[in-house]
Amino acid sequence: MIQKYKLAGTKLAITLAYSIILAACGEKSAPQDNALNPVTGSPLRVETAGLSENYAKLRKQQITKVDYQLSVHLDSVDDHFSGTMIAEVDFNRVLQQPLTIDFSDGTVESVKVDGQERPFDYNGHFIRIAPAQLPKQQHKISVNYRHPYSNNGSGLHRFKDPIDDKVYMYTDFEPYDANRLFPHFDQPNLKARYTLDVTAPKDWIVISAERENRIEEMGELNHWFFPQTQKFSSYIFSLHAGPYHVWKDDAEGIPLRLMARQSLAKYVKTEDWFTFTKQSFEFFQPYFEIDYPFQKYDQILVPDFNAGAMENVGSVTFNDTYVSRGEKTQAQRMRLANVIAHELAHQWFGNLVTMNWWDDLWLNESFATYMANLSLAENSEFTNAWENFYLGTKQWAYHSDQRPTTHAIQLPVRNTDEAFANFDGITYGKGGSVLKQLPYYLGKEEFRKGVSNYLKELSYQNSTLDDFIGHLGKAAGINLDNWQQQWLYQAGLNTIEASFQCENAQISSLTLKQSAPEAHPTLREQRTQLGFYRMDGESMKRYATLPVLYSGAITKVKEAKGLPCPQILYPNEGDWAFAKVNLDTVTVQNMAQHINSIEQPFARLMLWQSLFDSTYDAKLPLDEYISFIINNGAVEQDINAIRLNARYLSFVYSYLNQIPIDKERRTELRLAIEDFVWQQLQQASGGSDQQKVWFGIFTSVAHSLAALNNAKQMLMGELAIEGLTLDPDMRWELISLQNRYLFSDYEEAITRELEKDSSDRSNLNAIAAEAIRPLPETKKKWLDNLILNRDKFKLSELRRATSSLFTSEQIELFNHNRERIFAALEQINNEDSSELISTYAYMFPLMCSKEGAQKISATLEGEKPLKPMLIKAFKNHRYTSERCIKMGQTLLKHQQG
Repeated sequence: MIQKYKLAGTKLAITLAYSIILAACGEKSAPQDNALNPVTGSPLRVETAGLSENYAKLRKQQITKVDYQLSVHLDSVDDHFSGTMIAEVDFNRVLQQPLTIDFSDGTVESVKVDGQERPFDYNGHFIRIAPAQLPKQQHKISVNYRHPYSNNGSGLHRFKDPIDDKVYMYTDFEPYDANRLFPHFDQPNLKARYTLDVTAPKDWIVISAERENRIEEMGELNHWFFPQTQKFSSYIFSLHAGPYHVWKDDAEGIPLRLMARQSLAKYVKTEDWFTFTKQSFEFFQPYFEIDYPFQKYDQILVPDFNAGAMENVGSVTFNDTYVSRGEKTQAQRMRLANVIAHELAHQWFGNLVTMNWWDDLWLNESFATYMANLSLAENSEFTNAWENFYLGTKQWAYHSDQRPTTHAIQLPVRNTDEAFANFDGITYGKGGSVLKQLPYYLGKEEFRKGVSNYLKELSYQNSTLDDFIGHLGKAAGINLDNWQQQWLYQAGLNTIEASFQCENAQISSLTLKQSAPEAHPTLREQRTQLGFYRMDGESMKRYATLPVLYSGAITKVKEAKGLPCPQILYPNEGDWAFAKVNLDTVTVQNMAQHINSIEQPFARLMLWQSLFDSTYDAKLPLDEYISFIINNGAVEQDINAIRLNARYLSFVYSYLNQIPIDKERRTELRLAIEDFVWQQLQQASGGSDQQKVWFGIFTSVAHSLAALNNAKQMLMGELAIEGLTLDPDMRWELISLQNRYLFSDYEEAITRELEKDSSDRSNLNAIAAEAIRPLPETKKKWLDNLILNRDKFKLSELRRATSSLFTSEQIELFNHNRERIFAALEQINNEDSSELISTYAYMFPLMCSKEGAQKISATLEGEKPLKPMLIKAFKNHRYTSERCIKMGQTLLKHQQG
């Protein structure tokens, strides 16, 4: 699965929805996870939603084999679907306690055992069958059921396209929503084979893990039959249906299909999709030394999707926002290629070989993250793939790992609630980054061979972390126990800094220092690369690189002695290591003078990042950072460095809205950012990626009357910037800007645009544009919708509203509603829907005040325990607030001399 996240905007949002510090929520989890049968001592299943690891272990001991036959009836009118599930189950022994079958929020019409109706209990979460009804070691269990369609993107989601009223359905199951499609044993280590048949309207196509082997006409319906699948976990089973537009291709004998809604089909650039897919096949099959293990490969673009994509066996779903209604930038195309490669990598790592339980979720996702980037770097047009990884995934990981809510990569997952919450910057970003540095430690070919052997030996089985690490260590001839303990079982980000002395223009000594935060004091061993730079004429050139294996607090680099004395020394050249970098004073001075003279774009990118890190750490005053970007950033031509600087200008702009400084100085700095961004937008080459980047940042920092008027004139076609073509989504950015500042005819702007574009994407943008208005009545309306009337809205609509509801300059409006927002937490906390809880958490804005931080602390320390996602979200909000306060203090000290 790919989680969507963003690193900049009005909020520095690092996917609050999918992150957790599990140690903080033991009180909530313990009663369910530790309940025992007083007679047998075996785990009991408590009458609540979700599945505990302890109970899953018991059920795995009960069941040795299971296969499913599934019949589902779909239509485009009803609010529910119906089905029959038949499970052929082999038990390890005669049952000593009840068997439970997972099935959330449905209706059970009957349960049969070996063809005979049997009594059962159903509590809305699972079906319970007494041991007396299952006296043998083999039984055929049949369940007739009904279930409502989902409107929150999980289970079987139903979507009606507002453009043409066509209905589409798709499934999304990870980690514990497959039981919303059919009753079964919904845990990854009970792999099964699936035989499916579906009745659906005759103009629909039905898609699952296998290609259909026949279709029978039934009047206005068609009956689709699918052959039995190979053995895999239920969370990667799928069922998608609707009148999808279909494109076909072939990857050296593997049938490929791409599908999208009819109304979106004209925007789909199939050449990119199929090219990136074929390139991924070309890389992965020889790398793994295993042919693609399934029969076909479908990719389906779906709306209202909660994530970026999901790796269902043979029928991968993608968020259809990957389809742009204008020309993609190269970075957007690379992001598409990356997500395609990520999901294809999962077909081997995750689908062919699957984690035993959700504690190894990180490995599943981290491996696909690393392999996708490796695939792009070695077999695509994207030669700067690793720079893009550093800019996105690596910074997400670094940011997550410095927060107080960081956690070890590998940690216990006691239930499926925790599994869901564990999708975060550590799971994806740090895990992927650690795997990236591992081949430097083991050797690239040794790493590849270990992966290949692991997949070959455990095909169609479940595995553990020890299985994976064992195969890597064996292939390299290295015992990885110490590495595993340091990197996977200990949290926190290390910092490295190079210190050197020179005599006679040559290095006489060089030391690499490693430090760790007090809360996570582990010092690690890894391989990094030192980069040495000196001015040569008008250019700052790299004259040497030096690989270094470092460990402990101090590593003396004897090999550096005698090299020319550097003017810039970067201790993680090429991004080999996972470590934060502190620059030595000589490097800082020369970087400030010569950053635009450095020849290597990747080196400049990392130095620009170090500059921002100093600001975010409250070492470099905010105004000095802004001044440095304005004075030096215009010369930068590397697109990744431009993206980084633009991102952080938007970030610091949001902080300026709240940091307690003199009003005139605040106005001066905000206008300086706005003017600089407008100049870059005007000066960028027409139609270039740079131009699109600066346009996006302009819509987040524009606020003066002159800038707002420019934005309106662009929207109305009265002001043209050479080469800039506004696609529908860019037009909505300008409309949202108008509404954010109640500028001109902001209400009519929404109405006019909806008359031109009635798509679901347009409707969601209209919701966001309304919610962002700084009006008390607007905030009340959308808080009412979220707290009182949410059953009238799809989750995607509520999510768009909350993400826009309180921007950084609207803190007073948030404070006006603060008591109501915090009071509603108890109600939100009691919801079973993790998606809704995350949506609510996303609403909280930057609160750069001691009062705001104290309010968060009081909420965390309250008597009523919060669910994991809210705990994580509030701890991160408090951290961000405290960081903002420190940045404000640094700025005030600087101004006072």
